[in-house]
Amino acid sequence: MTATSPQLTAPQASAAPHLSEDLLTPRFYTTEIAKAARTDLDAERPAFEAMLGEMEADYNRDHFDRKAPLDRVRDLAPEQKEAYESYLVRSCVSEFSGFLLFKELSRQLKLAKRPELSRLFNLMARDEARHAGFLNRALVAEGIVIDLPSLSGKRPVTWFPLNWVLYSVYLSEKIGYWRYILIDRHLKANPENAFAPLFDFFEPWCQDENRHGDIFNMLIRCWPGLNSGLRGRLLSRFFLWSVFLTHSLTVCERGNFYRLLGMDPDRFDAEVMRQTNRTARRAFPVVYQLTPTYFELRDQLVDTFRGMKACQAQPMRQLGLKLHFASLLLRQFLQPMERSDAPLAEVSA
Repeated sequence: MTATSPQLTAPQASAAPHLSEDLLTPRFYTTEIAKAARTDLDAERPAFEAMLGEMEADYNRDHFDRKAPLDRVRDLAPEQKEAYESYLVRSCVSEFSGFLLFKELSRQLKLAKRPELSRLFNLMARDEARHAGFLNRALVAEGIVIDLPSLSGKRPVTWFPLNWVLYSVYLSEKIGYWRYILIDRHLKANPENAFAPLFDFFEPWCQDENRHGDIFNMLIRCWPGLNSGLRGRLLSRFFLWSVFLTHSLTVCERGNFYRLLGMDPDRFDAEVMRQTNRTARRAFPVVYQLTPTYFELRDQLVDTFRGMKACQAQPMRQLGLKLHFASLLLRQFLQPMERSDAPLAEVSA
C-alpha cells in the first residue's frame, strides 16, 4: 500500500453500509492551502527535521503485514456483527478522509514550492492509506466492499480555516492514539475478547496517530499567536469540547462494539477524554477540568441524543429534545477550564 495509490476499491461498489447521514458521520475536508504554504518553519526547524526523519524511517513499515488474515475468528450474533462492521466502515472512511486531506495538501504544497512540507504531508498520507487499506481488507473479510473514491466524490467536502484544521487534526490524532492504545492494553489483558486479527495491529497503529499529533503540534507552534492569548483559549475550548462531544456520542451512544470487546463504553470514553485532555496541555494554553459535572452533562447529552433519534416521527417532542440538547451543549461548553501549566485538577467520574 502506498500513499499515491491506495488499493482500496472495487468497481462494483457504490455505497457504504452502516453510514447513514447524521451528526457522527465521517466527513471529507479541505482548507486554506495557500495559507498553509506560508507556514514559517524557521523557529521549529530542529523539530521539523526530527519529525521528517522519523516519518522517512517508517518504523511501522514491517508491522503492517498486507498478507495477514483479517477474518473474524468467532461467530457473532447479528447485532454484534452489525456493531463490528459499523466500526470498520466508519473507521475506514475516517482514515481515507485523512488520506485525501494530507494528499491534497502535499500536492498543492509541492506546486507552491514548499517541497519539505509537501514531503511531510505525503508521508502522513502514506500512513492514513495504510490504515484505510487494513480496515478495508477487514471489511472484505466480512463480505463488504466499499468504493472509497466514489464515496468521496458523492459526499460534500467541508471547508475549514487552517487554524481549525491544525487544532482539530491534532486532537483527532491524539484522541485516536489513546483510543487505540487503551483498546490494545485491554485486549492484551483479556485476550479472549480479541475476536479479530485486526486488533493485533492497534499498537503500531496508535504510534502513527501519536506521531501525526506531534507533527500538528509543531505546525501549530509555527503560527505565532495561534496557541496563546484570547484566540488560543477560545480555540482550545471549542475544539476540546467538540472533539470530546463527538467521541462521547460515538462511543456511548453506539457502545455495542466496545461491549463486544468486554469494555464499558462510558468508562472507556471518560478515560480517553482524561488522557487526551492531559496530553493537550503540551499544545494548548488551557484544558478542561474534567469534573463529575462534565461527565454528568455527557450522560445527559447521550441520553437526549438517543431520544432525538427515537422520536423522529414526533416533531413537537423532537423539537423539545433539540432545545434541551442545545442547552446541555452550552452548559458543557462553558464548563471550567484551567491553564495548561497548572496542576491538572481532575476528579474521577
